Amino acid sequence: MAFPSAPFALWSVSLLTVLFTAAVHSNTSFEDDPLQPMTSDETVPVGGTVTLTCRVAESDNSSLQWSNTAQQTLYFGEKRALRDNRIQLHRSTSTELSITISEVQLSDEGEYTCSIFTMPVRTARATVTVLGVPGKPQISGFEHAVKEGEKVTLTCTSTGSKPPATLHWYKGDQLLKGRPQVVETVDGNPTYNVSSELTLEVSASDDNTLITCAVNHPSLTLGDKRSEQALRVLYSPNVVIHPESTLPREGEKFSLRCVGNGNPEPTIYTWDKKDGGLPLQAKPDGAVLHFLMLNKSDNGVYVCHADNGIGSSEGEYTLLVQDSSSPLSTSSPTPPFTSPSSITPVTATPAYSSPASSLTPPVSVQLNGVNTFTDEARNITDPTAMSTTSGVDHAVIGGVVAVIVFILLCLLIVLGRYLIRHKGTYLTHEAKGSDDAPDADTAIINAEGGHSGAEDKKEYFI
Repeated sequence: MAFPSAPFALWSVSLLTVLFTAAVHSNTSFEDDPLQPMTSDETVPVGGTVTLTCRVAESDNSSLQWSNTAQQTLYFGEKRALRDNRIQLHRSTSTELSITISEVQLSDEGEYTCSIFTMPVRTARATVTVLGVPGKPQISGFEHAVKEGEKVTLTCTSTGSKPPATLHWYKGDQLLKGRPQVVETVDGNPTYNVSSELTLEVSASDDNTLITCAVNHPSLTLGDKRSEQALRVLYSPNVVIHPESTLPREGEKFSLRCVGNGNPEPTIYTWDKKDGGLPLQAKPDGAVLHFLMLNKSDNGVYVCHADNGIGSSEGEYTLLVQDSSSPLSTSSPTPPFTSPSSITPVTATPAYSSPASSLTPPVSVQLNGVNTFTDEARNITDPTAMSTTSGVDHAVIGGVVAVIVFILLCLLIVLGRYLIRHKGTYLTHEAKGSDDAPDADTAIINAEGGHSGAEDKKEYFI
């Protein structure tokens, strides 16, 4: 076995010592070596701008220099060395040299070197990491509507990310768990394509629900890039029957409308009646069943069948025809007087009350078997019966008459007081001369002297 010669071994040891010293110098802090340059690693997305800063604690008037990954000088102090308009001087002092690189590309990634030309030369490195910005995700696998209860598989794909992006699925605001995503490399490009699959079993409530695929990546704010897909679900109709009126009356027109909420909307409607066929006066017209004239015999349960091609369902409505509106009879014979002990207790049976009124419901009254209204009380369902309306009208008329009588009495009182205060007054001319006399004696003489003309005295009524 051959051993290296002594000169060669000495030379090797010296070389290792120099390299070790350079390595120590390159990692020496300000406290150990104030001339050692200091840098920091930077991360920037594609298309962004990065700033590289190199500082020393003290200056000995030596120049700072920045070099790129290919060891090409970018700036030596304030002097540009490489003609690249994307690289600009940011700040240059005796202790700092900062440059900016705009419109960063993936090829700009790597280690950049800051050097200060002292003896020995001191250097520091800064690693620039360029993030590949992922593209907007694309959702596929849902080109057509699916039937209720079936499964659908959606695929979300995003390209151009570095490092690989993470995909998240949402149903409305609910986070869903998809299959583990697939990461693929791109030939000749340091970026990645990622994809994820989601399988759902849809129901009628999922119709028009938004399914969202969102991209999570260091170069993006969460939710910056997402895609949405609305589910379209085909399902059987849900049938509800709406009556034209909540109080169908005998002898009136009436209709029932069948509403089928489905996707698609129902196109076929059929009507039927339980325990028998449709009455002669009932005419079906698609989703509407018309009654030309209601009759008590029309009472029963009516069924509507709706079909939209996906499925069919039915809805029911119970029709109860009420008596036609007519005033209650008030000319029933007066029952004979009976003692209180023979009076049968009153039985009050509330009738149907519509939401339009909260009046006291009619009752069936039986007093010792006489004057019984049970038949009418059973059939009366309208709380606004004529007897109640008539009572209200009589009260209004009575009030008006009382007001008129009161006004007339007031007028008579006022007229009487007026006549009493304005009685007749009589004025005569018997002592006409006394009005102008200077004293009482003269007035008496003038008055007495005027008696000769008594035949000319006249009386005037004022």
